[in-house]
Amino acid sequence: MKVIIVGAGEVGRVSAETISNVHDVLVIERDETVLNVLKSRLNVSTLKADGTNPKTIQYAIENHDADMIIATLGSDSENLFLCLMAKRFKPSIITVSSVNNPDYMIQTSDQGVEGVDTIISPELITAQKMYKLCVLENAIDYESMANMGTSVAMFTVEPQHDIVGKVVMHLKMPDDCTVFAIYRDEVMHTEVETMEIHPGDKICVFGTDEALKGFNELMGVEYPAKNFVILGGSIVGRNLARLLAADKLNVKIIDRDEALCRDMARSLTGVAIACADFIDPDVQNNESIFRSDALITTSHADDTNLLMSMTAQRHNSRKVITRYFTKEYEDIFQYTGIETIIGYYRIISNEITKSTISDETAIMTARDQDEFYFVHMVDQQSKLLDRYLGDMMVPEGVRIVAVKRDDGIVYPRLDTRFQKDDAVIVFTSFSKRTDLIRVFGKSSIPEV
Repeated sequence: MKVIIVGAGEVGRVSAETISNVHDVLVIERDETVLNVLKSRLNVSTLKADGTNPKTIQYAIENHDADMIIATLGSDSENLFLCLMAKRFKPSIITVSSVNNPDYMIQTSDQGVEGVDTIISPELITAQKMYKLCVLENAIDYESMANMGTSVAMFTVEPQHDIVGKVVMHLKMPDDCTVFAIYRDEVMHTEVETMEIHPGDKICVFGTDEALKGFNELMGVEYPAKNFVILGGSIVGRNLARLLAADKLNVKIIDRDEALCRDMARSLTGVAIACADFIDPDVQNNESIFRSDALITTSHADDTNLLMSMTAQRHNSRKVITRYFTKEYEDIFQYTGIETIIGYYRIISNEITKSTISDETAIMTARDQDEFYFVHMVDQQSKLLDRYLGDMMVPEGVRIVAVKRDDGIVYPRLDTRFQKDDAVIVFTSFSKRTDLIRVFGKSSIPEV
């Protein structure tokens, strides 16, 4: 596929990194220095020009013969305008717009309004993910598979949990979920049915949001989360506060920007606003920052988020949820022992990947970049067609998690027979395509 990316900021750069190994990518950017750095690191073509100029867009589409355009400029309105212009020049082009402000979440082509085919909002996705991690007390990671109507969550097992010592197959789990992997001592296990659950295990569960909530309760919740402190009045912080306040939970946002605090006080209902510098130890004590059920850092500065997360750990906060922007900070955050970390890089990467392939074959990277989920469509070439799961030799490192059949989700057992047009959801740590071909056939996974 030939793809144009307009803008080489954070979203544009990550988009190019994600798809440039497979697709023919042209990046349009005004800053020549940024373009030169990008071109030296990635297999992309570049064009130094104003991406908001309709003539530039027309020239790029015609000369690159583009199949898709991804607008990643800092202005939401400019991104939407770019998509509309691109459709005028080439009605068949696929348009993807990045937006930050929820007011710019307009209807897409799938909703009957031509112009923008897909809208990606990393900030809103981050807020929604943080919300789920807040209300699922035992969860340390969460990913939505909206096109399947399901989600994936990772739960950490503490010594006091009710499921300690129980065998996975004997758990009285909600109907619409399944345990598909367990991490123990940094080793991933996919043959989990006969495993006894130990403290320190990290359990991966796939299912509906309601079922994930039920599994969280099955584990045991010592202190139901009711009080939340959000550090930073960013777009993420404000939207997270709205989601939590809608559940009638106690929410406080702390930010030192007076104008922003006044605006939040007017626009956020049921949310306490404190205008203060949360890095100040006196403010930390006065606002009882570390006594909340969950402390969420949403600053745009990685070092600030890291500092506050480590300080919260030192004060034995019950749960710390944080995020990072720069990919290089991932190892630093993980080294500190903070478990609930959201990477801006990974959110963009997953969304761009899903935009460049069909919903039916969507790929999503997991917590570890070497592990991922994908959808295998059962067709005439598939090695799964008309076979029972119990008859297959599925190696360790590959797990058939679920099957989307017609309008429902089937959680496969040994007597499950795969049918034509089944969408099989697979989790794997296999990085080589040839390994997956041996299990599923030549059309095992789509090109990203």
